Amino acid sequence: MAAPAGRRRARTWQVGHALGRNTAAMSEQTTAAPAGEAMRGRLPLEELAADRALLQRCIVRLAWPVAAEMLLQTVTQIVDMMMVSRLGSEAVAAVGFSFRPMFFALSIFLGLGAGTTALVARCMGRREPELASRVVHQAVLSTIVLAGALAMGFYLLAPRIQAFMGAEPRVLDLGVDYLRALAWGMVFAYTSIVIAAGLRGAGDTHTTMRVGLLTNALNVVLNYALIFGNLGAPALGVYGAGIATSIARAVGTILLLSLVLSRRLVIAPPRRLVAFDPDILLRIVRVGLPATAERALLSLAMLMHLRMVAGEGTLAVAAATLSQNIEELAYMPSIGLAVAAATLVGQFLGDGRPAAAEQAGWQSARLGILFMGGMGALFVMVPRAWLSLFAPAPPLVPLAADLVRIMGLAQPFGAAALILSGGLRGAGATLSVMAATALGMWAVRLGLTSVLLHHGWGAAGAWWAVLADSALRAAVLAWIFARGRWKWIRL
Repeated sequence: MAAPAGRRRARTWQVGHALGRNTAAMSEQTTAAPAGEAMRGRLPLEELAADRALLQRCIVRLAWPVAAEMLLQTVTQIVDMMMVSRLGSEAVAAVGFSFRPMFFALSIFLGLGAGTTALVARCMGRREPELASRVVHQAVLSTIVLAGALAMGFYLLAPRIQAFMGAEPRVLDLGVDYLRALAWGMVFAYTSIVIAAGLRGAGDTHTTMRVGLLTNALNVVLNYALIFGNLGAPALGVYGAGIATSIARAVGTILLLSLVLSRRLVIAPPRRLVAFDPDILLRIVRVGLPATAERALLSLAMLMHLRMVAGEGTLAVAAATLSQNIEELAYMPSIGLAVAAATLVGQFLGDGRPAAAEQAGWQSARLGILFMGGMGALFVMVPRAWLSLFAPAPPLVPLAADLVRIMGLAQPFGAAALILSGGLRGAGATLSVMAATALGMWAVRLGLTSVLLHHGWGAAGAWWAVLADSALRAAVLAWIFARGRWKWIRL
């Protein structure tokens, strides 16, 4: 028999109130607290498994801070691009040529973050917060070592990287300056990514949002000062944009580390700050290595895709860069929903509730498809309105508008692929996601792009290949998720 309406409403309010104060409660924890007290802020998994409406509310509550944080970053990138675009098409292309190699390096730490999220979520589901904190600690130590080595490599090899990307002579020098300005901030950027992954696996999606608000505001101010020489600063152009980004990332990461060290968050520091634990590192690597390979395959394919487009000239690269910045606007909620799916799938599995984990994944995907379908329609109908945000040079507009329209058609497929990938990563099924990415990006996106460019379709042909890739990956990942073998993975 169904519960009376009044009792159901009271129960809904109680669980919703618990969800609303989840982050605040977790932030009060310390490692010295007893196990029961330390888990006061854990998600109410039993109630969520029993009530679909409450589960949807929880997904939104977990997703919106991540989406807001990503939106802040995207708005900052838009402002960056608006400022850089005033320096000319060469400056825009230099930023585009620098972004893809950096994104390839980022794949290592996104993979490490995926392993961290999955393990932390399982630990929290099993009511082991101290082990979750140790996982994050080991991931951060590894990140600092790896990121330091990569930063040095990017700084020294910047000219060769730009030449490999196909930068024309006028673009190459600008790209080298920009890439070197970003290189010294890599340690800070990647450390914050791994800390955020741990916090999100534990259900705290609010802290990084608040830190991100400060970081992005600082980035905009520094860009205004260093690109054009305002506020008494020198006018450094594209190089100034890179310096501003690195400074803002350093400030944000130091603040995030300070919050962790103060023991005000759900993730607390260990007694020994510099001490490697091989057993935990091996567990992170076992889950994170396929995720790293998947991200590397993804980013390398995107890099090669842009390099193919570069054969069409600087104008095509600039149009591609602008259209991709616009696409990121639609992806923000889906990134948040992917994080929510990873968190809930991992915690439900840790709590021994595989059916609830599956429901959380499908519900997250449905919400993302609805939103990104709407955004895609807007891209198709009014592409020039979106382009106007960047104030592009007139020669860029016709081609960029065509690319935005094609991307609009791909949005629902992109949502399904992104969110279901998040759910599978939360379960630790990173090998399955890697296989789907390899098939879609390398066999379809790059293969079809090569064929269409050869037959004279130009940059638009490269974007039709993106649409085909998104549709295939969405179908493959939905099939993998529906099979359900990920429910029995042991971490």
